[in-house]
Amino acid sequence: MQLHTADIKQRSYTDKGVLRLSGASVLVMAALGGMMSPALAQPAAPETDTSGLGEIIVTAQRRAENLQSVPIAVSAVGEQQLKAVGAVDTTSLSTVVSGLNIQVQAASFQPRIRGIGTGAIGPGIENPVALYVDNVYIGPQVTGLANLADVAQVTVLKGPQGTLFGRNSTGGVIQMTTRDPVAEPGGEIRSEIDNYATTRNNIYLTGGLSDALKANLSVSYTHQGEGWGKNIKTGNDNHKIDHDFSVRNKWLFTPSDATTLKLSLDYSDNKNSMGPNLVPIPGATTLVPGWAATGPYDTDLTTDNTIHLKSGGVGLEASQDLGFARLVSISAYRKYKFTELFDPSLSPTQTILQFLGQKGHQFSQELQLLSPEGNDKLKWVLGLYYFNAKDSLDPPFDQHNHGLTIPPFLAGADDFEILGSADMKTISKSAFGQATYEFLPDTRLTLGLRYTSEIRKIDAAINFIGHFPFFSTGVQPFGAQVGRNKFNKLTWRIALDHNFTDDILGYVSYNRGFKSGGFNGLSTLDPAYKPEIVDAYEAGLKTELFDRHVRLNAAFFYNTYKDIQIIEFINLPSIRNAAKAKTYGADFDLEAKLTDELRLNSGVSLLHTKFGAGSIGTLAGAGASGSLPGGSSARGPINGNPLAFAPKFTANVSATYTKKLDWGTVDFNVTNAYNSGFYGAEDKNPLLHQKAFDYLNTALTWTSTNGGISLGIWGRNLLNKVVATQLANGTLGLTSDYGNPPRTYGATATVRFGSRR
Repeated sequence: MQLHTADIKQRSYTDKGVLRLSGASVLVMAALGGMMSPALAQPAAPETDTSGLGEIIVTAQRRAENLQSVPIAVSAVGEQQLKAVGAVDTTSLSTVVSGLNIQVQAASFQPRIRGIGTGAIGPGIENPVALYVDNVYIGPQVTGLANLADVAQVTVLKGPQGTLFGRNSTGGVIQMTTRDPVAEPGGEIRSEIDNYATTRNNIYLTGGLSDALKANLSVSYTHQGEGWGKNIKTGNDNHKIDHDFSVRNKWLFTPSDATTLKLSLDYSDNKNSMGPNLVPIPGATTLVPGWAATGPYDTDLTTDNTIHLKSGGVGLEASQDLGFARLVSISAYRKYKFTELFDPSLSPTQTILQFLGQKGHQFSQELQLLSPEGNDKLKWVLGLYYFNAKDSLDPPFDQHNHGLTIPPFLAGADDFEILGSADMKTISKSAFGQATYEFLPDTRLTLGLRYTSEIRKIDAAINFIGHFPFFSTGVQPFGAQVGRNKFNKLTWRIALDHNFTDDILGYVSYNRGFKSGGFNGLSTLDPAYKPEIVDAYEAGLKTELFDRHVRLNAAFFYNTYKDIQIIEFINLPSIRNAAKAKTYGADFDLEAKLTDELRLNSGVSLLHTKFGAGSIGTLAGAGASGSLPGGSSARGPINGNPLAFAPKFTANVSATYTKKLDWGTVDFNVTNAYNSGFYGAEDKNPLLHQKAFDYLNTALTWTSTNGGISLGIWGRNLLNKVVATQLANGTLGLTSDYGNPPRTYGATATVRFGSRR
């Protein structure tokens, strides 16, 4: 049985014996062999079905393939499992994928895989873990925070992907695939509400307009009635979604069996006060006294933080069967505008107020030529990729400084402003190819190459305005940077895989990945940074056991990094290069269909990271008691220290028990995700440390016999764990932002009709 993404359904199962899950119970289950894959999408099984697990189809090598035949560490999560575990947006993905750690800094989506990511923000900054939606690369970090309302499958590729994907990535790739339209008319209306009066609503419609033309429409709207916390100074709520509106429209045209055209359009408008809502690190002092807020979600600031993002785009994917090969063209244009009002002063007496405006657009074009289906001995793909993006500070970054040390050239001023402007441009061209050849029975060799030529440009300036008792000085130039860097790099993949049996695949691989250098989008006068290069060695095993009722996959990796890009926080985050680092560890995924009603899924990731000799980073200034005025500029060796935001151990367990009754079907799900904790900076400052935590979610859902109606109740983060999404040595102290939700609980109602039943 072979299923494509649009056909995939998933269910996972449990019994009452595993309802109380914690970090300790995760460890016990792992020791007992409960290292189950993170919610791999599976076909719904009738109650009398005695067959094993069905195939999972992924496109990790740019063609539809069985997950078990791909010699790459891949985790896949289907639509039903995403809903079952309460994954409502991209920040929730770490709940179902072990080894994936996600932070949010200043509304910027910052995923990390196997310890590799970035804490930098601003125009032109891209993540080492690349995000793709319907095969289109999403560059700006601020557009990576998206809801999962119409997502059919999420696939996470672990480790550098330096050959087949448009943007070289040293950490990995997140692929999100939205629903494709189908011919039979149908739809779904889904609404939920929680204890903070957050309503999430989605309407989905699909159908055929003719034999060759199908379309769908997905519209989502979220509003939060009460914030997780309050600003003590103003009395207003924070950590609150004012509105989150998104619409997606997809058209599928198949004029013949040889030709397919897929047009996608999307738009979103999001306004919120979700962050950064910075609070002092417990145990640290701030430069300006007076902080009165005590809860992790409460602030005490003169100004409420607000964020507003508008973004959208259009993509066209065309596929033509040429007989000797298949030609695929992927064209996309995207645009966004982002504004943020941000008070980092850590004081009810306004000291600093920042306004950040950022906008940009990107165009990408990819051509692929793939070998025809049916040739099992030799599979190949050739391709070209072009990427052109411009990101700007618009309006210019504006920082108002009150009561801080006045620069000498503004002596006598009461206060002053810092105005920063920047235009960042990226132009990337690459050619790639990969071939897999079965040179011995059941033994295949894969060779891949990619040559990338990338240009980075900056045109930036910083100016000052001094405010005196009766006048302002006007704009005074402080510094400027106009630069252009070009990076040419060859990357590759070498892999050898062998089927020991029909159900056991082993592989070894060596990959080189690189992420280009560039310029700092906010700290625009800081020096340019160099590319980082990773050499990744991996050995893996993919197995299906007990008549395909158990699927166990394991991967062991060792990575060496040269010129790894790290963050130094001196007033604003700035990318610098550390000499070298290494990471090694193992990933385990397993799914077990224990009975027709019971499935268990889990993932375990073990990770060790270490900076090499000669690595230099920012120290935490005054260390245990706070930060240096104006930000820390102290630097020192970090060799031997772990990478930031790199937990040594993560694990997730998801269990669902499904019972079919005369009056419908009942699904009961329990999911727990454990994280051993991490440091927020490379210097191992004990105050910038997130301790170990569990995320425990549960859901009980009833579905009518005909599948038309579902009613559910659920709870998320039931242990009410407070988890930092940002830990930094900021301008006025050691700060954290707790952007992950506290305990929430609520109810969901879904009505399905036609093909969606």
